Amino acid sequence: MGLVRRTAALVVGLALVVAAASCGDGTPKFCDSLARQADMARLSAALDAGDLPKARREATRFSTLAKEAPDEVRPDLKALASGVSDVVGILEADKAGGDPAALERQREELNNRLAELGRRSTSVQTWASRECGIDL
Repeated sequence: MGLVRRTAALVVGLALVVAAASCGDGTPKFCDSLARQADMARLSAALDAGDLPKARREATRFSTLAKEAPDEVRPDLKALASGVSDVVGILEADKAGGDPAALERQREELNNRLAELGRRSTSVQTWASRECGIDL
């Protein structure tokens, strides 16, 4: 479980570095949506508290946000949302007493994607800085 918690913390940190920023005039409309909806503090709190239904709701909100993103940043946000959803799924399966070998494989697969998720997070940071005026 410690590995999943560490992975969850990394994905949450990567996923939404743009958490509470707001965008000013002249920026894409999505900047406001990103600022309003990308606050991962609720997801982090839910994971810390072991409130998996709330964590699942927050992961779903993030997935919805990613689907609404502009073309140039959508693939990166979708990948990050997928990582967040995978973390929640692993925790749900672990809590339900899922197959330990299958859970370990899922954890390992997620760990193998962390470098990619880090790259995608950097891409989102760059986009947010350039398009929304948010320096992360």
